[in-house]
Parts: sequence; C-alpha cells; structure tokens
Amino acid sequence: MIPIDREQVRLLEQRLRGVGVDRRTFLKVAGAALAAPAAGTLLAACGDDDPTATSAPAPAATATSPGQAPEPTATDAPAATAEPGAPTNTPAPVAATNTPAPAATATAAPEPAEQQLLRVIGTRAEPSSHDFNADLYAGGAATIWAGVLSYNENFEPIPDWATEWEPNEDATTWTFRIRPDNGGFSNGDDVTAETFAYSWRRLLTPATAAPYASILFDILGSEDINLQGADPMTLGVRAVDDWTLEVDMIGPRGLFPVIAGYVACFPTHPPSVEAGNYSTDPADGEVISNGPFLITEWRHDQYCKLVKNPNFWEADRIRIEEIDWLIIPAEQGMLPYEADEVDYASVPGADYPRVVADPVYSQEIEKYVDPLIWKILPQVTVEPFDDIWARRALSHSIDRDRINELTNFGGDPAYSLMPPGLFGYLSDDEEIRDIQAFDLARAEEALAQSRYADRNWPEVTIILRNEAHLNSTIMVEDVAAQVEENLGLRMDIQVMDVQAFRELQFTLTPQIVWIRWFYDYPDPNNGYFDMFYSVKETGRRQAWSNAEFDALTIAGKEEPDPAARLEIYRQCEIIMQTEVGYIPVVYRNAYYVYKPWLKGIPINRQGFVTPSVNIYINMWREVYIEGRDA
Repeated sequence: MIPIDREQVRLLEQRLRGVGVDRRTFLKVAGAALAAPAAGTLLAACGDDDPTATSAPAPAATATSPGQAPEPTATDAPAATAEPGAPTNTPAPVAATNTPAPAATATAAPEPAEQQLLRVIGTRAEPSSHDFNADLYAGGAATIWAGVLSYNENFEPIPDWATEWEPNEDATTWTFRIRPDNGGFSNGDDVTAETFAYSWRRLLTPATAAPYASILFDILGSEDINLQGADPMTLGVRAVDDWTLEVDMIGPRGLFPVIAGYVACFPTHPPSVEAGNYSTDPADGEVISNGPFLITEWRHDQYCKLVKNPNFWEADRIRIEEIDWLIIPAEQGMLPYEADEVDYASVPGADYPRVVADPVYSQEIEKYVDPLIWKILPQVTVEPFDDIWARRALSHSIDRDRINELTNFGGDPAYSLMPPGLFGYLSDDEEIRDIQAFDLARAEEALAQSRYADRNWPEVTIILRNEAHLNSTIMVEDVAAQVEENLGLRMDIQVMDVQAFRELQFTLTPQIVWIRWFYDYPDPNNGYFDMFYSVKETGRRQAWSNAEFDALTIAGKEEPDPAARLEIYRQCEIIMQTEVGYIPVVYRNAYYVYKPWLKGIPINRQGFVTPSVNIYINMWREVYIEGRDA
C-alpha cells in the first residue's frame, strides 16, 4: 500500500466535493486510486495534473523499524487508562451455578450532549441477511438480536434476556430465568422462554438449512431432528412457563452456558417467521427484533441504519442512539477512518509502520489480541500429504517468528489451538511447543523418510479465503516461500471468495488449506470438537480422523472439573500435532485506531482495549460520543 497523509486525504475529498461528489463516492474513488504507484498519482487520478500541489508526503512504510517503536507481544498492554488485570489463561470453573455480575461498565453515565451517532465498518461485503437464527454466516448486524446470555469483554457469560441460570446436580439439565413482562421486542412483544425454544427448534429443522446447526447438538434430540428429520417438538427444550426455559442435554454439559451466549443461539421473532416470507430487510416491512439496536434501513452495498431499541432491557443505560453500519470493501483499508467516515477501524498490517510513525495516529492506535488462530490443514487423504512424513517435514519447515515480523507484529507464533486469553491456552507448554517446532534439521530427517526424499513433489495448490485485510495473503505467500526454500515444495496459491472456499473445503478434496479460526465462543470445545471431531455427517473441514482424539473431545464436554478438562485438551493437542492433523502457525494481533471522541471502550483483564469482535459484540452498548465536532 502506498502511504498517504491526512492532508492528501483532505485535499482529495475537497476537490471531489467541489465537483459534486459525496463522501461515499469519494471513498470509492480514493480506494481505487491507492493502486497508483505514488501518492502524487492519487491526486492526479482525480483530475489534478500537478502532484506537487500536495503537502509533504507521509513517512515511507519502512520509516519505522522494530527498534524505533516498542515491539508488541501477546501480553503487552496498550496505552490504556486502566491498569492491566490478572491474566485470563488460568482455568476457571465452567459449570458455575450462580450468575456472574454484570460488567463493571454497567453503571450509567450522564448523557453526553453530543449527537450519539456511532459510525462503524459493519462488514466488508454485502450481507445475505440479518437472520442469524437461520444462518450464522449471514454477515449482517448481530446487534439487532440478543440471547439468553452474552459475554463481557473478558469472554465470561453474563446475563442478557436471562437473569439467572443453573444446572441440576449432574449438569444434564440447565434452567434459564427470563426477565418477566419485559416487552422486549421492538414492537412490544415479550421475549419469553418460548421465543428461545421456538428459535432453537427452527435452527435445527432441516428445512432451515442452518450451516451452524451443530452448535446445539449437545441438546437432547437435536441430532435426530437435524440429521434424521425427527419432529422438532421432540427437542429437549421446554418453556415451563413464559419466564422459565429448561434445556435437557444428551449428557453432563457444564459448558452449555458458554455456548448459549454465542450469536448462533440468538433468537428470531417467531410471529414474523410464522407469517411467511420472512425478511430482515426493512424495505419488505418492519424488522422486529429483540436486541439493543434495530435495523430501520438497508441501502444495499452501502450501509444499514441502526437505532436503539427503546424496549431493550437495558436501553436506559445504553447511550448510543444511532449507528451508521457501513458496508466498506477491505480494499479501502484505513481510508474511511482517515476521512473521518468512521469512529474506529482496524489497521491493515501494511499500514502499521505509517500509523505508529504518524504523530496523530500513533496516539490513537491500540493493540488487541484477537481470539483467532491461523493454521494449515494438510489433507491426509490426498497426495502428497497422505504421507505423514511429508506432513512432519512441512510442520518443521515454517518459521513463525518470520511471519510475525513480516506482518509488522500481526501474529505471535502459535503452538496450540487456543489463543492467549482463552481457557485451554497451551502454547507455553514446552512438550507441545516442541512437537512442530521450526527445525530444519528435523524437517530434513522427516523428508528423508517420506516418498519425496528426492524432492520430486507433485503439483500442490493451497487454498485460502480472500481476506487480505487480515494479512492472509501476505502470510500464505511467505509460508509458500519458506516451504519452497526449505523443502523444494512449490505451492500454487488460490485465493477464493468466502462461499466458494467454504463449499470446496467441505468436500475434503483440497490438498492443503490455509485457514483462520475466529473463536465463536470462549471454550476449547469450539476448537477441538467443533473443528476436528470427525464423527459427523456435515461440517467437516478436514479428512484427518483419530478415534482416541474423538473420544477425548466428548470427555472434554462432560468433565466438570477445569483442571481435568485442561489435561484432556492437552492430550488432544498432542495427538493432533503428532499426527499433523493440523499445523498451528500464528495467533492474530489486531491493531485498531479510535477517534479521541469515542469514549467508554471496555478494557479487558489483559489490559487491551476491546472492540466488538467475534465473541464479544457488546462494545456498542458501552461506548458513547463526547467531543466530536458537529
């Protein structure tokens, strides 16, 4: 990316507006112009023949070396206003029977005088819908819905529409107490126990074709409904009365509250679905939802307008009144932020040196360790990776530290499946770190025992999603370069649209896959079981299978003791790495810039300012605007 400074952006916008171009069109033009070979061409592309009319250019992308700025690590605290708390790696009880207290930010603050309009990059591509009950991957605005539980910034389950929850003696049944007489839907309908019972049956019904129906497979009768077409009313979910929801599990399930807080378990509005031709597009009629915000407008491929739901149970505490939820392609990078189009944004890896060298942006950047791992899936049934020695050679040939440096500290080395800050993090375990450690001597030894000792490899293609904004292409290109240099294995790179990638991966035919797993809910079950359990008919992402591993993942679900659960997942990790069912590469260090007028951003126990991400989506309930010019 060619760096441009704030003055260039301002001049560009000024000139385009002078000929009647609005700000959104300006962003599209500027984003396209970033492909120009120099910053001066950015202005020339908009009709200015004199690139010297610009102010001095921004520092070059290489102006900041690792020695000139503090080198981030997974435990570095950003320049925040709160002291870091205790680390979150310590195992915590999963089957807690009492209700956690609400987040510390729950105390209402005086209403600021400014317009409470939050402007965010909602998505990088046009959503298919906002119906998360039917499709977790819809890509829409999840904040228009709310579940029985949600998570705080430390990834702990907290009350939402349920105020309390408790298991029976062996955690085979969970009971959730719903807020009574709440009128919580945007049209005044109550959010009841039946709201969730209906929605979970809908999620599992085969006709819904929900791609993430397996999230509820711990509920009694769920698999029979989803896979065998059994009557949805046989699901082990009961509305005892309007405000009491009981859920029967297929066995002891101490982790169920963690699952219940995830977006995939959010409800729908049953009367709207029953009316037929259900839509979450306001153009088709009012979208009735139960979340902190409502969707009132959807201008396709441009933005959605969200407004606060006055019937939400904590509406009086939420200060943001409106959200401009923008649909902005990843190619535009930081331009929307630099043009004051949004109030916060992620920093692409290529922009990191420029941002930390900028006297303004360097005061607005914060690091956050995403609950995300980048990994490699070698297909164990397809040549050449049906040879375990070839897989082992591959695993020892990748220098994770080099990838971190290449991406401007965008990914700390990963040696286990669970990222830092989540229960089950094992990358500090020396035995596990050694299994697939970068070691060219061991790579050569493994290669010598494979069918490819002469380095006469077949043609190999590695596939990945089109996620350049997450440094995906940069990382996989370096992996391919390392593998060719160290093993003589040349890998062609195929970047695919998300849907095509997913469909191809589920066929289990690609030779090798580069993929990230953004944790859905904060428990090892979401990693070891949801990703790698092999005894399932749908949703398998790799052909690797091991019966002992599968049995351990079931035991991990059932075990109530955190220390015992941790040891179970440690054994899972050893098995899958020894057989090279996967190769952990890096976790994701995310960097965000925040406008100084965005206040109240939560800070987690690790000391990181915490944006709305894949697990924690409640940031918008906490923040407010103060000091932004009209």
